[in-house]
Amino acid sequence: MKLMDSLEIFYRRKDKDTRDLERKIREILRETGITLDVVNSESAGRIFLRINVLEDQEQIPSFILKALIPETDATRLPLGEWATLNVFVEEASYLEDYDYMKIHSDGNRYTLYVPYSAVKSKNRDEVVADFMKYFFETKGWDPGNYEFFVQEVDSII
Repeated sequence: MKLMDSLEIFYRRKDKDTRDLERKIREILRETGITLDVVNSESAGRIFLRINVLEDQEQIPSFILKALIPETDATRLPLGEWATLNVFVEEASYLEDYDYMKIHSDGNRYTLYVPYSAVKSKNRDEVVADFMKYFFETKGWDPGNYEFFVQEVDSII
């Protein structure tokens, strides 16, 4: 299994233009030094997506490891410092099927397991578009009413 990408995806409804309001809020927050996390809703939100490509005949892992440190998660480990990790093992028997993908979800974090035979004819943007269609449909939202923006992230999980 190879990691294809680790992504952060922002989505928002096309019919609700909040860009001016968002820009003004960002300016105020920048001036005051306050930071806010995005809250996922039907209007807008942020999710994290990790895409793993499976070799031909390779099976999806039976277990998923989660590494946590007290009161936070492994993505916020202090750089250059030692931290105590609590590692949890979960059975991955509850993966969802969608088209050619197997999907594991944990809050706003999703992991895709995609066979190489499916991605050799698709690029990353097509895989992400297929996943976002799944995401919107499972929420009961019309995928045609949304736009999304993707950026790569460095992640240790």
